[in-house]
Amino acid sequence: FHQLSWFTQLRYRWLLRLAAWSKPKLGLIATPEPWTTGDFDRGEQILSGKIVFTGHVMDIGENSIWNHKPPSPLFAAELHGFRWLDDLATYGDARAMGTAQAWILDWIDGFGRGLGPGWSAEVTGRRLNRWINHSSFLLRGLSRSRRDKVLRSMALQTRLLSKSWRHLPPGRGRFEALAGLICAAQSLAGMQNLQPAALMALVKECQDQIDVHGTIASRNPEELLDIFSLLTRVKQSLELTHAPIPDALTKCLERVAPVLRSLRHGDGTLARFHGGGQGSEYILDQALALSGIRASALQDSAMGFARLSAGATAVIADAAAPPLGQARFTSHASTCAFELSVGRARVIVNCGSGLRFGEDWHQAGRTTASHATLAIEELSSSRFGSPNRNGGRSFVETPSLVMVEKTRVLDGVRLQMNHNGYQSSHGLIHARTLDLPVDSKGLVGEDELYAPDEKDMQLLEAAQGKSDAPLSFSIRFHLHPEVTPNLEADSASVSLTLATGDIWVFRCQPDIKLTLDESIYFEDGRQFPRPSLQIVLTGTIKEITTRVRWSLVKASENPQKAPKEARRWGVAHS
Repeated sequence: FHQLSWFTQLRYRWLLRLAAWSKPKLGLIATPEPWTTGDFDRGEQILSGKIVFTGHVMDIGENSIWNHKPPSPLFAAELHGFRWLDDLATYGDARAMGTAQAWILDWIDGFGRGLGPGWSAEVTGRRLNRWINHSSFLLRGLSRSRRDKVLRSMALQTRLLSKSWRHLPPGRGRFEALAGLICAAQSLAGMQNLQPAALMALVKECQDQIDVHGTIASRNPEELLDIFSLLTRVKQSLELTHAPIPDALTKCLERVAPVLRSLRHGDGTLARFHGGGQGSEYILDQALALSGIRASALQDSAMGFARLSAGATAVIADAAAPPLGQARFTSHASTCAFELSVGRARVIVNCGSGLRFGEDWHQAGRTTASHATLAIEELSSSRFGSPNRNGGRSFVETPSLVMVEKTRVLDGVRLQMNHNGYQSSHGLIHARTLDLPVDSKGLVGEDELYAPDEKDMQLLEAAQGKSDAPLSFSIRFHLHPEVTPNLEADSASVSLTLATGDIWVFRCQPDIKLTLDESIYFEDGRQFPRPSLQIVLTGTIKEITTRVRWSLVKASENPQKAPKEARRWGVAHS
């Protein structure tokens, strides 16, 4: 959320006043079909007097939402971006429509001249997109004077947005601002002269921010989906008014679509990495359909992620170093972590982004321990620097070498990854091998720590000498909240009951300690993180090479056969 300086706020108020003096034309010349959708249950909750955003709940009772102080800047951005309008429009009855109309008129009275926190360009673009998207719902039954009031505010915001988008740093915010500007220019009377320059700027952003492989620097799958959805929205808006669509825009969509398809799990949502949530299955499906781009073969590697799939089982692994640059405050220390889904059921996950639940949760979600991978002494594989004045922490050291290779083996496919994130501190390389058989009923893994040369051996000995106890490692497998685990009596295996009722069994080699510990799962739209569980393997680091083998195998229909089935893919002693 890009917050404005006091000088910029004053300048925006002056620009809005100038726009009002110009007496812009009022009217909609194109009314698109509703494109963004909300949640029926959230709409009902809003009408009952509660709004939940970004880990906070605001009790509004029967009052206007603008009579209450937002509990955080991110919450304020959601309110002033009119995210709640999606939910009320989805609820869709007369009371929801009356509430939405009253609140939009209250907003115009209280904030419409540039007051309040909702005038950053990305929030303005988000708000305009929603007002236009739900214009039929918002304007239905309004008197002429109130209808003109809403249309006048839309025109003023569009004029301001044509100037203010340039103040945003590159990234999702600029795409959001420019998409809102283009759609408003296409839909509002008298604004068509703003469209060519805005479209040219959007094309330039596509060329600057999206590379030839269809990826973005942040490596955040959900951010890529948001940008793709915005670009698809622009394409749809241009088609609605029979305006020419730039070839560069079409080609950009063609590059991004296969990346998003390759980062999907079986339930149609995205892998959760580097500050991104799973996104909405509906939005992804809709954006892919509206783009008009035909499905292609899934990519083995997309945006630094490696994909394994067989039958209904999909594995998506982070096979690159964390992104830096603009994404340095949201990227995660997740190198070599993976997520696994079986059909529509998610099994092994990362905790996700805790940004919406406060800075402490945000930082916790970025650590290696919040991902399905190995950590040494609970140290992250990428090192965090000191907090800045806003509490954000960037990486000061990341793996300088990450290697990945995917090969076909006799009975399936193998993914081999390694990184040197612990080499400078402990002289160790972390190597991970994942084997997915062709029948898709098991995943066998091996995690290895080794010192590649004599200098690294000395580093390892020095690190061991600094500690009174032997150096330890932990390998974590965070489970989706809908997975029900049961630690078997021998503490050597865990049975996992999926939401579908299928049972899978996790085992590891007998000299490794296996425990079932508490975990959390960050999910947007909730007041608190969801409680979950994690399988944790712990052991001590050996002098030369430390190897840990583990397996996750689908049990037979008779649960009593599960241990035998697991032994079929079982773990060899190292």
